Amino acid sequence: MNELSAWLAVNTPLESEPHKYIELFADERMRLLGLNTLAKYVERLNLDPREAQILYQHVAPPETWLFRYIAAFDVLREAILKSDHSKVIHVASLGCATGSEPFSIAATALSCGLTKDQFQILALDYSDDHLNITRTGRASALAQRTPIPKWANDFFRPTTKGQLQLDPRGLAMINTVRADLSTWQPQRAYDFVFCRNVAIYLNSPTKKRLGRLLGEMTNPNGLVFLGHADSLSLEDTDLKRSQIEHAFVFFKSKKIPQSSTPVGVERPQPKQSIAVKSSMSVPVARAQTIVLPPPIDLFTQAQIAADSGNLAAAEKALMAYVAIKPTDSQAHVLFGCIKMAQNNVAEAERSFTKVVYLEPLNSLALLSLAAISDLRGDAKSAERFRDRAARTVVEQRLD
Repeated sequence: MNELSAWLAVNTPLESEPHKYIELFADERMRLLGLNTLAKYVERLNLDPREAQILYQHVAPPETWLFRYIAAFDVLREAILKSDHSKVIHVASLGCATGSEPFSIAATALSCGLTKDQFQILALDYSDDHLNITRTGRASALAQRTPIPKWANDFFRPTTKGQLQLDPRGLAMINTVRADLSTWQPQRAYDFVFCRNVAIYLNSPTKKRLGRLLGEMTNPNGLVFLGHADSLSLEDTDLKRSQIEHAFVFFKSKKIPQSSTPVGVERPQPKQSIAVKSSMSVPVARAQTIVLPPPIDLFTQAQIAADSGNLAAAEKALMAYVAIKPTDSQAHVLFGCIKMAQNNVAEAERSFTKVVYLEPLNSLALLSLAAISDLRGDAKSAERFRDRAARTVVEQRLD
């Protein structure tokens, strides 16, 4: 796979060392395209931008869902409520994938009573396919993995296909941009920047550039939200991590004078840093240069492992967690999702059925059971589960 590794290194900002899943994917693409050597596949990548993007999307999949890390959106909402609403608030969602993150941000802003004239979201991604989905404002059933906060419920409505449609007022806040984070230059500063679980796919030079970029594009009182799996060097920035659990949020501790040095070029290291109290009411951690996750519970361990594709580790952590909390419906939801990913439909169905028993208004479990019914060719049951899922959203709003 040396030829494929070389192609990734030259043509993308992604980590260029192919792993087993990429090798299997390349083999499958070669079979579908009728190519019998890797050299011919690499030649096809050079000649066909669409094929190159298909590979890119496999190496950096659009793994996203609504209100991922709910603690982050609680922090965002509190900060928005405390902001000066006479000025436009600007937010960037970098690596927005198919839109669940900007949808969640928009719903958070709507819950604070803001309009598109007061709140603007830049949704940036490398993929036209992803951005086309984002422009619809629709989140698929797979993007509904965690409960939507009660304060955001009014800004989503179910569709007949099991999707959730973002309120048009929220969709109007979102502006999509196709760009590559290895070369993109922001045209303005932002009050809040989301760049979550993006760096894990990037090569070292791009990670280094991105760390600098996040510091430079964020306003002095702004916040930066990263993901649990991201590891970025922030030593050349004024970003410091808060101690809020599971939010993975950073704030600016002091203002560093801007230099003319372009992003991505080494800057002389300051001899001394002076700690200055931030104006944001966020707990201050000691200076850190590497983003590291805090100690986490078994359920969060399972979520992180599943997120990373390590299904065996996720299942092991979940089994230990369920032994302590056997009636936690969200654990059984995640277990069902893992079993679906392993093509163990029977086990998945048992898990989702248990969820509905524990939590009759769990729309994700109902939609998953609808999908399983579709797989069995049972259209009537599938329709019944979808109807129940649609009713649950209405009933939850009435509550």
